[in-house]
Amino acid sequence: MSCCSRTNRVGRDGFLRLVFERRSSHTVLTNRRFTLPLQVLEPTRLPDGSLYTMMLNPTGGILGGDRLRSEIVLGAGTHVVLTTPSASKVYRTLNDAARCETEIHVGEDATLEYLPDHVIPHPGAALSQNLHIKLAPRSCAIVYDAFAAGRVGRGERWRFREIASEISINFDDAPCFISRSTLTPARRVDNVGLMEGFNYYGSLIALRHATKDTPDVTAVDKAICATPGVWGGASSLSAGGVVAKFLAPSANALASAMTSAWSAARQQLLRMPAFDLRKL
Repeated sequence: MSCCSRTNRVGRDGFLRLVFERRSSHTVLTNRRFTLPLQVLEPTRLPDGSLYTMMLNPTGGILGGDRLRSEIVLGAGTHVVLTTPSASKVYRTLNDAARCETEIHVGEDATLEYLPDHVIPHPGAALSQNLHIKLAPRSCAIVYDAFAAGRVGRGERWRFREIASEISINFDDAPCFISRSTLTPARRVDNVGLMEGFNYYGSLIALRHATKDTPDVTAVDKAICATPGVWGGASSLSAGGVVAKFLAPSANALASAMTSAWSAARQQLLRMPAFDLRKL
């Protein structure tokens, strides 16, 4: 795949490819390729043998016309925690929207924890993002997605142009979770029944390719409802899993709700406690 940025258009072409394999009792990164503005830091091994891997954009943010594609492969029996060092800033564009595409294949008996920080759209920003995950038999995934209403500290709520987002998770070739949304502030998204007066939105999906070891929806729901200032809850998926959605007044409240929901889902799905994503 060619990812060279062209001079006849605005924006950069970024590419990231990661391949993980299981060696003995550990997960190892066996293939790593990236083209700026995408990059990945050296992974950190956790005591349970999984790999904590931080993806980043060292250019400071996403610009109009950027085309960023990530391809991630988790081999059989691997366990990978993917996150970012901070929120992703999306800057103003006069023309084309930025496009971010992520495709993840999770092998048999593998575990994916995909936990990027939230998106912050600046005034005039336009973003189209797609996340596609394919789960093999007996694999599982915990996936987090979130965005802010804008740079709320500067009074810039709902001044971006558009955010279009799609998350699809398949068991083999059968869809088990699909979420599509398009936010255009010119059509008002602050009404009752939508975002109301909240500044942040988050969602967390926890799935296992089996029906017998699905997370307890009650535990995840209680974790969210116990977070001060946060509105939301969790419900069961027909495919065998949990989806949680919540609104938060601040970035700190969003992070608290995410941590609580992730901790509950991790304990239920993996029988493992959560850890500090920032202090390894």
